[in-house]
Amino acid sequence: MSATLIPVIVAIAKGASINTQTGAAFASTSVVVTDSSGTLQPAVLLTGVETPTAWAFSTSVNVGAGTVVATDLDVNGVTLGTVSQTFTEAGSPPTFLPTSGITVTPVSASIAEAAAKAAAKR
Repeated sequence: MSATLIPVIVAIAKGASINTQTGAAFASTSVVVTDSSGTLQPAVLLTGVETPTAWAFSTSVNVGAGTVVATDLDVNGVTLGTVSQTFTEAGSPPTFLPTSGITVTPVSASIAEAAAKAAAKR
């Protein structure tokens, strides 16, 4: 049985504008998510024009600890900087209250009559 995947939104924060170290223009931020199973998801390239939210995307991960690594890249693919963030809980699998029993109770004639009168008034 495979693990239950939890949908998450990964959003990166951007700081104030600075000059690139390479002299080449900024191109994108590569974001890689590794979840608790050790699964390394394919890189997502963010450019700031994502919808509905800039610098964000949705994915699904296994519950538990994981890591997100964001790498800023110039137009030549050269790394401008990297930030790594761990997460310890991505959520919980959906839950519900399972049926655990059934009770059948005899009803006295007077209670049954009162219930019938109440139902007739509705």
